[in-house]
Parts: sequence; C-alpha cells; structure tokens
Amino acid sequence: MNTMTDMASWFNLTSTPTAGLIGRARSLAPLTPLPQGLDAGFQSLQGYWMRLRSPRSQLLAQAQRTLAAFDALMGLTQQEMQVRLERARSWMRLDPKLADGHLEEVLAVVGQLAWRGLGLKPYAVQFMGALALQQGLLAEMATGEGKTLTVGLAAAMAGLSGRPCHVITANDYLARRDAEEMSQLFLACGLRVTSMAGDLEPAERALRYDADVVYLTAKELLADFLRDQMGEASPVHDEQRCFEQWLRGEAPQGASALLVRGLHTAIVDEADSILIDEAVTPLILAAPRESRGLQDAVRLISDLANTLLEGPDYQAHPKGQSVTLNARALAQLTDLSSQLPPLWRPAPRREELLRQALVVRHFFHPGQHFVVQDDEVVLLDEFTGRMTPGRSLTAGLHQAIEASEGVTITDPNQSLTQMSFQTFFRRFRKLSGCSGTIWEAASEVWRVYGLQVVRVPTHRPRLTLYHPPIWVRDAVHKWEAIAQEVCMQTERGRPVLVGVRSVTASENLARVLRARGIEPSVLNALAHEQEALIISGAGQRGVVTIATNMAGRGTDIRLGLGVPELGGLHVIVAEVNESGRIDRQLAGRCGRQGDLGSVSTYLCLDDDLAQRMMPAPWRQLVLMATRISSSAGSRVAGWAFARAQHRAEAVAFQRRWSVLRSDDWMKSALPFEGRQRRNPA
Repeated sequence: MNTMTDMASWFNLTSTPTAGLIGRARSLAPLTPLPQGLDAGFQSLQGYWMRLRSPRSQLLAQAQRTLAAFDALMGLTQQEMQVRLERARSWMRLDPKLADGHLEEVLAVVGQLAWRGLGLKPYAVQFMGALALQQGLLAEMATGEGKTLTVGLAAAMAGLSGRPCHVITANDYLARRDAEEMSQLFLACGLRVTSMAGDLEPAERALRYDADVVYLTAKELLADFLRDQMGEASPVHDEQRCFEQWLRGEAPQGASALLVRGLHTAIVDEADSILIDEAVTPLILAAPRESRGLQDAVRLISDLANTLLEGPDYQAHPKGQSVTLNARALAQLTDLSSQLPPLWRPAPRREELLRQALVVRHFFHPGQHFVVQDDEVVLLDEFTGRMTPGRSLTAGLHQAIEASEGVTITDPNQSLTQMSFQTFFRRFRKLSGCSGTIWEAASEVWRVYGLQVVRVPTHRPRLTLYHPPIWVRDAVHKWEAIAQEVCMQTERGRPVLVGVRSVTASENLARVLRARGIEPSVLNALAHEQEALIISGAGQRGVVTIATNMAGRGTDIRLGLGVPELGGLHVIVAEVNESGRIDRQLAGRCGRQGDLGSVSTYLCLDDDLAQRMMPAPWRQLVLMATRISSSAGSRVAGWAFARAQHRAEAVAFQRRWSVLRSDDWMKSALPFEGRQRRNPA
C-alpha cells in the first residue's frame, strides 16, 4: 500500500461535494487595507473622475443589443432553448464575469426564459441593470422599475457559472417573497433557489445553502459565516481533522459547515440600506454569561435615575446620545452604594450603570427603538421598522431597558466573535448591488467597497407631484393637519400611505383618524404577520395605510381599478428621517412605471430629528420666519431640516468609519484572526 498516495486520496475525498466541505469558507478574497493619506485622496479623485465618465451609455447600448437578441429568440422551441441555455452555461463557467465575450447572448437567453417562465418581458432598462450587476457595479434604479426581475436575471447568470450566489435583501419577508416570485425563472435555468430565515435549524440551513442561489439578509449570512469560522468547519482544523480520520481508518466526513458551497458572488438589493445604513454597527456573535448581582444593581440604579432631574443632576447630549453626571447625582449615587451588590459598588461601575439608565430614559423609547412582548424586550431596526428577535444591546444598555420597563432582567452577553459588514462584503470576489437611492452615497461606497455607481434611466417618465414642505408648530397640530389631508384625499377616492418613524406614532395617528371616522390599516412591527395582506390592498380606492419604515423598501403597491385616473397613490411623509435617502424610498412608493402620484412632507420641531440634530439657534430662526409668513416659515424649515439631515448623516458616517477602523485595528493588533477561539472563556 502506498501510504502517501492513500492519504492524499482521503484528502481528495473530503473535498468532494457530497462528503467534503474543506476550505469552503476560504473562498473569500484576502482583505485589502483601505488607502491612507495621499493614497486615499487619490482614490477619492479617481472615484469622482469615474462618476463623471459613467459607463451608462455603453451599458445602455449593450442593453439594446441584448433586447434585439432576446426578440430573435422568440420563435425558438423549448428544445432549441435548452441548447442555447447549455451553451450559455459553458460560457459562464469559463468566465463568470463576462461570459467569454458572450454576455449579451447569455442575458438574452435568461431573459427569454423569464418571459416564458414568469410571463415577464424584461425592458431594456432591466437588461441594463442586470448587465451592471453582472459587471460588478451598483445600479441606481428608481423605485417601481422592476429591480426584483433585474436582480433575478443577474442571479440566474451567476448561478449558471457554478459559483455560489447570495442575493442580499433588506428583510426576511422580501427574501422569501423574491425567491418565490423568481422561482420559475431559476427552474427554467436548471438552478435551485431557496430563501433563508432566522428560525431554521442548522441541518435545514446547510441544506438550503447548498442551492445555486440563496435569498437572505446580510445578518443571516454574516452570522452563519462567523459560526463556520468558529466551528469545526474552520480551515485551521481541516488538515488535522482529515489526518485523524485517516489514522483511525474512518470514512471521510465533511465538517458541519452551514455555508456548504462557500461564498463567491453577492448581489445586494437595497444596497444603500445594507452597505451603508446597517454598517453602523458590527455583527457580534455572543453567548449569555452570568454576572453576579447585576440584576439587583440595575434595578436599584434605575429607581434612582427616575428621581433625577435634567439640569441640576445631569446633562443630556442629544447629538451624541450621551449623559454627563453632575455632582448632585454623584452624591446621591454614593449614598446608594452601600445597598448595591459588592461587585457594583466601585465608583466607575456604579456611575456607568447610572449613565446607561439615563441614556435609556432619554434616547430609547418604547415603540420606536423597542417593544415589549411576552415579558421580553425586542429591539426594533430603526431603518426597517421591524422586530429583531435574538438581538441585544451591549455594554449593559439592554439590562437598563429591561429595568426601565419592569420586565425580567437577562444576563448580559459575552462577545464570542464579531465582524463589520464593511469588512465582510469587501472580501467577496464578486460584489454588486442596486437601489433606488444610492447616488447620494456614491463617494462612500467607492471609498469603502470600491464600487462604482451607475444611474439607470426609467422605463417611463416619472409623473410624481412633490408638494412644498408643510410646516406645523407642534406634534398635536401636525397629526390633526395630516388627518385633515387624509380625509381630503380619501373623499376623492385616492389611496393614501402615511409614513411614520415609530410604532407609537402609527398608533397615535390611527386614533386620530378613527375619531374622524376613517379606519386605517396599520403596518408596524406588531402587525408584521399581516404585511403581505396590508400591502396588497394599500393601492385600492380610498384605502388609508399607516406604516413605519417597513413599507419604505421593496414593497410594490399596485393601484386598484380606476385609481390612476383619480391621481394615483398619495404619500405623506409624516416624520422626516435622519437620512434623506429613506424619505426618498418612502416617496418612491407612488408614481411607479409612469403612474400618477403625489407626495406631501410635514416638518415639525417636535420631531426626533429636530430635537437631536437641530441647534437651538436654528429652531429659533424657524420660529421667527413663521411669524413673518407661513411660506417663509416653510422655506426656512425646509432648509433647517435639510441641514439637520446632513449633520445626522455625518455623525452616522463617523460611526461607520469607526467600526471599519476598529476591524482594521483588531486585524493588525492580533497575530491571529480568532478562528481557534472555539470555546472562549
């Protein structure tokens, strides 16, 4: 027996698709450090130059040729299409980016299969978007232009290459919906498609990841990647495990990886939300750890915090969402220290607990940042408005919220491993994406991800009417004014969508409308199970829908019979968001594919953005302008709120940049990447 040859055969066996998963996670590319100093300046200039010399005209010409090739395939039989499909598959396997020079022909074949399988005939702009995605660009496509089909076409081409393709969506609902809607396209292409959800068991997750195309959220994919890196599937254990199996004479067994096919291609739908907004915080895998006396200490200090007064006892800083303790508060805390558990009596620890309790009191509001369900605090995603079960805040903030709400205080979590979304997506060998509102972030996505943004024209001209911003002096008058506008629009028979920022605001407005005899549909985190039903009826005649940011991305509101003739859907932005991109997403729910539509925006100094990001002199200027005339007040308020959004976006960028720098620092400071910390202390 040739020992070396026999041993090599065991290693080869463990790398087969059925038995081996060795090194699958290593398909990610090495992380390239971000440019610094003069190199960073040169990169910024390069990005600016590339935006000036956009490939838009070349892509549009390619799309027109693809459309002509698509039309030429109309008369082919099913057998002839299968021959074309196999030829396309061979080209994509040979060259997964440009199909060996036959990219237009491949896309035409996939488009023809979409037409036959889905009954959807791609427009030239959808072909243009798919070409942009295939070539590693970020495509800005206006809402309602058919991004779901565009992404499906690009994902099918990626699947034909034989490389794993993951389509990243904003939430589980969209992942499931898009995978189901595009299933016939992938079936026609001979590909398997699945979607991923957070409540699946590991065996089922691994089975779904074995598909050619997987629709899922960024959080699910990164969490499973980190789990693989921590577990037996980590490449650091591969050779040792195989050698031990060979010595024992056992049949080769693959590691229990989740990402069984590894990672290669990521197509990011709603790219600005995922690559920008969600990148504010890293994803951390954690496990509960017991902290002696924490529950008692948190409750005692929460009770103390409820007695303190802003000004005499402490100062709250809205912009940074932080608190500074004054001498009087520190004295009261010292008096309380003898009642605290021993571990929490030292001044630094007890002061930190008090600061956290006050931060929760001022900056974490039920219905906006979290909800309480079944004696448990469930966090809300501020960008999507959805509940995020299983997630918790770090540094004791979660326990401070639990104490303030009077629910059971849980043990804090210990971090096992973490990674930022920026670092994760920068390592994909092929990354692309699309969004209706990515242009404002073009410089950042170029700087961080090296992705160029190209704007795809609309299929039909946009006919949306944008009304001037409406200024109201306080929240009470704002809700009354919105209710009056809703009544006026519904009397004409138009459907109305009102966008708010929190569960509490949606319920408050619903009460005001019910008092006027209007029964709205309310879409928020508490009604997420009815999302599909609510959205399906939101475009019907006279229907009023109140929604948090859940309805801001990916939702397709189809107009009912006769509604376009009445003016289409009317959208009301009741509370401006910290990013103008999110407001644009909400406004984009109307006026899709050339339909009529209109948008109204309300500005109020009681809104969270004004309270946090608008300095007192600006607020005084707005009030002075309103005394002159309502039109002057609206103009000045529009300016002030736009500046406040810029300030909020700058703060968010600094947070994202800090997260990215932290990743780089950890990588340079540690001589290893943490893969061996399988059972951390």
